[in-house]
Amino acid sequence: MDIVRGSTKNPVASNELIDNLQKLDIVGTLYLGYPLLAQDDVKTSIDALLVSRNYGLIAFSFETENIQDDQDELYYKLEFTLRKYGNLRQGRRLAVNPIVVNYVTNSPIEVNDDYLVFGNDNISEELAKNAISIEDNLYSYLVESLQKIASMKPKKKRKNVRNLNSLGSKIKKIEKEVANLDEWQKKAAFEIPEGIQRIRGLAGSGKTVVLALKAAYLHFQNPEWDIAVTFYTRSLGQQFKEMINNFYREYSDEDIDEDKLHILHSWGATYEEGIYSKVCSNLNITPMNYQNAQVRYGRKDAFSGIVNEVLPLINKSYEDKYDIILIDEAQDMPANFFQLCYKITRSPKRIVYAYDELQNLNEEQMPTLREMFGTNVFGQAEIELINEDNKPRKDIVLPICYRNTKWALTAAHALGFGIYRNGGEDLVQFFNDLSLWKDIGYKITDGELQNGCRVILERASEASPNYFDELMSPEEAVIFQPAFNSKVDQYNWVAESIRKNIEEDELDADDILVIFPDALTSKSEYTEFRQHLLRRNISSNLAGVTTSRDVFRSDNYVTCSSIYRAKGNEAPMVYVINADYCAEGSELIKLRNILFTAITRSRGWVRVSGVGLGMEKIEQEFTMCVSKEFKLDFHIPTAEQIQHLRKVHRELSAEEKRLNLKANKAIEELQELDTMGAIDEGLLLKLKDIISRSDNND
Repeated sequence: MDIVRGSTKNPVASNELIDNLQKLDIVGTLYLGYPLLAQDDVKTSIDALLVSRNYGLIAFSFETENIQDDQDELYYKLEFTLRKYGNLRQGRRLAVNPIVVNYVTNSPIEVNDDYLVFGNDNISEELAKNAISIEDNLYSYLVESLQKIASMKPKKKRKNVRNLNSLGSKIKKIEKEVANLDEWQKKAAFEIPEGIQRIRGLAGSGKTVVLALKAAYLHFQNPEWDIAVTFYTRSLGQQFKEMINNFYREYSDEDIDEDKLHILHSWGATYEEGIYSKVCSNLNITPMNYQNAQVRYGRKDAFSGIVNEVLPLINKSYEDKYDIILIDEAQDMPANFFQLCYKITRSPKRIVYAYDELQNLNEEQMPTLREMFGTNVFGQAEIELINEDNKPRKDIVLPICYRNTKWALTAAHALGFGIYRNGGEDLVQFFNDLSLWKDIGYKITDGELQNGCRVILERASEASPNYFDELMSPEEAVIFQPAFNSKVDQYNWVAESIRKNIEEDELDADDILVIFPDALTSKSEYTEFRQHLLRRNISSNLAGVTTSRDVFRSDNYVTCSSIYRAKGNEAPMVYVINADYCAEGSELIKLRNILFTAITRSRGWVRVSGVGLGMEKIEQEFTMCVSKEFKLDFHIPTAEQIQHLRKVHRELSAEEKRLNLKANKAIEELQELDTMGAIDEGLLLKLKDIISRSDNND
């Protein structure tokens, strides 16, 4: 039996009930503090709700007075909630008959035979007597409905699909899969510890969904709370608003109260509130925009620079605080942003943050808890995230990837870490915590997961949905096109492939996402690429440029996007073009994280293309991954080597970039002089000495 520790008003009764139920062979989940659909503006929560294949649907109330009235009211409200789901109805009655029980911690109370009261001395016997088994399909519908995930199912009908083997038919089947939260997602969505909670997960593991569900759940259970939901990618704002409202309507007929539940960008802008800009407003100071912050602090440190300006101004008299802040895309936030959130959150400092380290497009690694939340008087981290027995979890890892095929995800990790770069001898980056590989769904097939050892990893079968294996092959799911000679040749191939996707594969234009990895040139590259689509009568948009910045996808238009706009979004078919941009160069961690993020936007199929030698290198790494049967085969670096990788491939400051550019020009001049025979042996010895000193410093 899985236990999800939501809001509970009687922890003594809750723990005693759990102890008794754990003695039984129950297949299912016990929810503490389960909210029912509001009726006549009255909000009701069940103290505990058991959903079980072999015991049925049982609602437990901890009320000890007016038991008959309590059970009658609870039954009708539970029935009212269930009847809204068509799959749970059979004619005019419910397909699953709920059982309502009052659980008392002392001796059972005598009531009419039509009512059930369980206590320690009779709960096992009475549960066995009243058990109702539920067949698999109905149980899946029941779980889906109770978890409120039904609203997340795509509303697209796909009436144009005719061919049972087309890509359109396959994505239609994937979208129809019953969506149930796994055991880790349930805890992430409904458990609320006192203080900080961390949610780590792969791209496509459901981090954004569980944060939206958590926000709706908290807003319903605690309407008086001030709740903030924040994120880094601006296009996520509209997505969050829609998801949270959809989830909240599962509890109430109303939309969320936007005066209490605030969906805010982390930064904000002149016409858009954000966490930072709202703090500035409350402090009666003018918030700085991105352009000015970039001039003052540089692109890399722009956000942390402006946050540092306001942090000292927030004192004990600061009043506009939140009861909880939910942070998505935490990997893109500077450490001091968490300090800011900590200062503007009321005690007991509830902050929930979710991230995937490899989707970080700004820094090379997540800041430590010490950097994020500070230290105590003894110099120890102020916050520790330790999961305790019989309490909501503070640290949750989501290991199952529902968006990407295991082949695309493994290829993305291979390229992101540089597992097969230069034949497998030249890693780009690595996790400090080696146990994360297991946590995110990999298993060891050979070797040891220890620093300095060789290991072979592959995706565990339980970490990927079965439908991908049933519907597609690795050769169909992931294609890295051989390097093109020119961008024109590449754009022609991509445009023609998209035409085929729409006209023959039965995908809609808005099923297709084209990603430009280089954000600085994405507008000019789109302008050129768009012409190739227009020649084939295919309409397209550049997200946030030819659309409003809150709109990512439009019906009947192919979505083109820079990597920054694409992050946080997904599509059935993804084309990553000009991937050669991510092959080599300075700031290689950032470049490889861009490639990882682009590939993992795919909900079905991914196509990667590029030009010249850079793409040849990318293709060679992918080919080696395929030859290894989509396993990761490598030597784990030592802790010192991991730090060295971060130093060599880190993101550079503006000054470092200027000096690197100067050095490159000097090298080019030396190469030209060398071809002319104008460099004597003495100068070459000096160059060798410089190289030798550099190696020793490393």
